This record gives sequence, structure tokens and C-alpha cells, in this order.
Amino acid sequence: MFLVRGARRVPPAAAVRACAAAVVAAWPMAALPQASPGFTLCVAPQPPGCALADKAVASCDADMEAYVARVFRYRECLARESERAVAQSNDVIDDWRCKRFAERCRR
Repeated sequence: MFLVRGARRVPPAAAVRACAAAVVAAWPMAALPQASPGFTLCVAPQPPGCALADKAVASCDADMEAYVARVFRYRECLARESERAVAQSNDVIDDWRCKRFAERCRR
């Protein structure tokens, strides 16, 4: 923060955008595997801490039920994304073949 006479001054929006752009540009691409256009992020659920304990306790039942429900939603998300990615790639390949070799033209 910039301090001026004891008051906090907010940096200009252009400076904030430039800083954000620099951070994004410096971020390793391996850390952004899901940056593809149209990709829906499917977040893997983490098991509850009580499930990793040495002894099972009844108070963990609700957490485990919620975890199982999140696992099923995650699997459904992955299936939808897989179907979407295959359909998109097939469309791109078909369009390219149509343009390049006059094959598989849908029009």
C-alpha cells in the first residue's frame, strides 16, 4: 500500500491490471491445465479429516455421507466434460477435413 499523510491510498486501476497481467504471464502453464476455452472445472473432493483418523466415530457419519455425494457429483462432472471434449474435438476435426480434403462436409 502507498501511505500518504497517514491515509491509505488505493493504487490506480491500471497499475492493478498491469500487476495482475504480470502475475498471470509469470505463472507456469503447467499450473493452469484447465485454462482451455469452454472447460468446466471439476474439483476433486477431499475426504473429511475424521475419515483419516485411526478410530471411526459416529460424529463422522454426516461428513462421510456428504463426501460420498461430492464424489458422485465429481464423477458426473468428469463424464460430462469428457463427452463435451470429445464432441468438440470431433467437430474441429470434421471441419478441418472438410476444408482440407472436402471430406465429411456436413453442409
